[in-house]
Amino acid sequence: MIFNTLKKDKNKLEETLAVFSPAESRFFSAYLGNALFNQREDVRKLYQWCVQNELSERAAAYAAVYPDTPFDAQKLRLLQSRLQKLAEQFLSLRQWLETPAARDFQLLRALRHRGLETQFPDALQSLKNSLEAQPLRNSDYYLSLGEALWEEARFETLRQPSATIYLARLSENADLLWLTQKLRYMCLVRAQQLVYKTTHEMRFREEIEAMVQRYDLLEVPAIGIWYYCLYMLEDNENQAYFIRFKSLLLAHDSAFNADEIRDLYLFAVNYCIRKVNLGQRSFQYDMMDFYKNGLQKGFLLETGQLSRFTFHNIVGAGIQTKEYAWVENFINQYKNNIPRSHRESTYKFSLARLGYAQKQYEEILPLLQNSNYYDPLIALAAKALALKVYYETGEYNLLESHLEAMKIYIRRKSSVGYHGTYYLNLVKFTQKLIQTNPNKRNARIELKQKILAEKALADRDWLLEQLSA
Repeated sequence: MIFNTLKKDKNKLEETLAVFSPAESRFFSAYLGNALFNQREDVRKLYQWCVQNELSERAAAYAAVYPDTPFDAQKLRLLQSRLQKLAEQFLSLRQWLETPAARDFQLLRALRHRGLETQFPDALQSLKNSLEAQPLRNSDYYLSLGEALWEEARFETLRQPSATIYLARLSENADLLWLTQKLRYMCLVRAQQLVYKTTHEMRFREEIEAMVQRYDLLEVPAIGIWYYCLYMLEDNENQAYFIRFKSLLLAHDSAFNADEIRDLYLFAVNYCIRKVNLGQRSFQYDMMDFYKNGLQKGFLLETGQLSRFTFHNIVGAGIQTKEYAWVENFINQYKNNIPRSHRESTYKFSLARLGYAQKQYEEILPLLQNSNYYDPLIALAAKALALKVYYETGEYNLLESHLEAMKIYIRRKSSVGYHGTYYLNLVKFTQKLIQTNPNKRNARIELKQKILAEKALADRDWLLEQLSA
C-alpha cells in the first residue's frame, strides 16, 4: 500500500501520495470527486487503485483504469502526471487553509480590486484582529501585517491622497520585518561558522547595531532575542548576552514558529555545552531549564518524535545536575517518542546511565548486554559504561576481556573516525590503571600526568577520579 514506509524505488507520484495521512487520503478522494477540481473519472480511478497497490505494477494499474483496453505506457504516464499535479494542488490548498488569515488576505485584496469599499473596512479589521489574536510575533507576523497594511495604504491613499500615516506604518513595519529576518539569518551563518570554521563577511552588521540602538528596537521581543542570540554566538566570553537572551526567550518563546524555536533552543543548548566543556558546570542547570521548558511546550518534538540525540543529551544533563527522579520520569514518559528503529537501545542505554549515576550496578550490565546499538558511537559509549562497572565492582578478569573486545570493535569500525582514538586511549589508560600498584604514589602521580597530557581521551574525569580514590 502506498501509505506504508517509502521504498527507495518509489516514483514521484507514490512519494507524494505516501505523505498523506489517512484523513488526508479521504479528503483527497473527495477532492478528486469534486467537479470544481477534477472532471476526469480515470484520474479518480487511478488514485483508488494506488491506495491499495504499487504503481510499479504498471500493466495492472492501466487495466484497472481502462479495462479491456490494450496497455499504453504513454497514456499511463500522462494520467500519472495529471494525478501528481492534482495531488500537489491539494497539498498547496491544505497548506493555504492552515496558514493563519490566508483567506482573509485574499478576500481583502479582492474587495479592493473590485471596488467594494463599504465591505473593505470590516474585512480589514477582521484580518487585523486575527493577526493580533494569534501568538506569533516573528518575521511571519510582520510579513502578514505588512500585507494587511499594504492593502490598507492602497485603499486609504486613493480616498485620501494627502494621508501619509498609512504609508508610514507600512514603512516602519518593513523595518521590523527586515531586521527580524536579517538577524535570524546572521545567527544561522554564525552558528555554521562555529561548526565548520568558515568565514563570511556579514553585511550591514554595524548598520544594524546603530539602528537597534537609535530606535530602541531591542524592546521588540523578536528583534531583541535574535540580537542577543547573535552576540551570544559571537562572544563566548561575555555571559551577559546569554543571560539576557535566556530571559527574553523563555518569556517570549511563543512568539516564534516551530522551526525558529528549535533553532533558538539549539543555539542556547550548544552554548551551554561549550561552557560545560570549558569546566563551567553551572551551565548544566541553564541547559536543563531549556530542556524542561522545551519538553513542556512541545518545542523539542518534531511530528511527535524526539530525536535520540536530544534524548541522550537530556538524560546526560539531568544526570549531571543529579535530578535522578526527574530523569527516570523523563525516560519512561518519552521513550515512545523516540523513533522506533532506535527506541529500545536508547531507552535501555539511558536507564543504564541513570543506574550507573546512582551506583545501582546490578541493574546496569543486563541493560547494556541486551541491546542492539545501530549507532557505533552509542555502542562505544555503552562499552565505556560497562568498562566502568567492571572496574568499580572489581571484576578485573571480565574487564580485561572487555578491554580487548573494545579494541577489536574500534579497529573494525572505521566509521567512528577520530572518536576511535579517544576510546582506544581510554582502553589504554584503563589497562595502565589496573597494572599500577595503588600503594606506589609516584607511579600514580606519573599516570595522572600522562592522562592530563593526553588530548584525545574519553572519560578523562573518570580516570582521574579512580586515581584519587
